[in-house]
Amino acid sequence: MTQPLDKKYPGRAVRREVDQIFVTIPVKFYRRNGRQMVQAKTGERSAASPSEPVSNATLVAALAKAWAWQEELETGIAASCYRTLEDFASEKGVDRSYVGRLLRLTSLFPELVERILDGNEPDGISLRQLTKGIPFNWSDQSSKIRE
Repeated sequence: MTQPLDKKYPGRAVRREVDQIFVTIPVKFYRRNGRQMVQAKTGERSAASPSEPVSNATLVAALAKAWAWQEELETGIAASCYRTLEDFASEKGVDRSYVGRLLRLTSLFPELVERILDGNEPDGISLRQLTKGIPFNWSDQSSKIRE
């Protein structure tokens, strides 16, 4: 059974002017991974060219890098080569503060990591937001992300 358009697209309007019909559906346009995306008020996402959800390559790459660095630091591979985090960062060609911020991604709550990898992360989530303003407690992260 199909849903009535009023329920499926709240705020939609149809008007007729002489021999033309105008249909207005509130949508939000945004860019993701270089693609133009469209989001209707229903919360359903779709690419300008229809396809499956596409994971945010920037976030996925940052997560992969963070976990690789974390493993490198924990296994002692880095410990035998680098005396300080500054040495580790300079070897990677980045600033020490960047390494620290990126390592925070290893503390994200699992549901969010899965959603990012599936391409279904919350609207407006960015690498900057994840590396700067996210608390370490998972329940606090969950409530902050859902705000």
